[in-house]
Amino acid sequence: MLVLKQKNFQTEEGFHDEWAKLASIENLNVIAQFEGSTSPEYNKAIRLLPDVKNIKILNLGCGLGEEAVYLAILGAKVVAIDISNEMLKTTKKLAKKYKVNKNITYRKMSCEDMKFKNNSFDAVLGCNILHHVNIKKTVKETKRVLKPKGVAIFAEPLAYNPVINLYRRMAYKVRTDDEHPLFMSDIKQIKEVFPNTSHYEFHLFTLLIFIWFFLVERQNPNKVRYWKKIINEANKYKNSFKALYFLDKSTLFLFPFLKRYCWITVIKSQK
Repeated sequence: MLVLKQKNFQTEEGFHDEWAKLASIENLNVIAQFEGSTSPEYNKAIRLLPDVKNIKILNLGCGLGEEAVYLAILGAKVVAIDISNEMLKTTKKLAKKYKVNKNITYRKMSCEDMKFKNNSFDAVLGCNILHHVNIKKTVKETKRVLKPKGVAIFAEPLAYNPVINLYRRMAYKVRTDDEHPLFMSDIKQIKEVFPNTSHYEFHLFTLLIFIWFFLVERQNPNKVRYWKKIINEANKYKNSFKALYFLDKSTLFLFPFLKRYCWITVIKSQK
């Protein structure tokens, strides 16, 4: 298990500060991320939550703000935390754009050592956060701040797919050295903390679109974040994605042992 040292936290914070400074909220499509045809994993993450209206939800590692803002649009009372001040500023700007700023509270905080009381939240949502942190510490803290029977949902990259691993090696400028996509042993550690845990995998053959980005469209993976492009340009790729996604579902139903080779796993843990 990777344990981030203090200097590594500073590296992560600096990297995400710079990312946020370069980001434009005009290019962030909150609705497309959670309702678009090319992001079924985010749609699944939201559907695994209870009815969010008027409940208190913690958004771990809010990043540019898409998750926090979407939850607020649905009527949740959101607390968004991140170690990056610039990411929190961007989240505030995005919330103002969607007119939900009053429904979100912002805190600069590490998810490994949260300054909340026990049993504070009805639910927790973390997208692309566990692979940046010490998983065991973060999951224990998540359980501590959840109310009894509360639900935690995580959407995280897996470590096994050769296409994605090649992409990771190529896209070294848009990643940090401390990122560690999840192994099945990491999911096992989550189950040790949350015995009531299930997980769902996404993106196997749909990753062929990433190959298209590189070979045909000549998109530099150090300049274009492919996982953002496929969301923001969903209409352009929806037909190809639909066919490949059907192939994904059929293949994984017949050969479930291939699930570990998917790109994303969505994890539901209940206290």
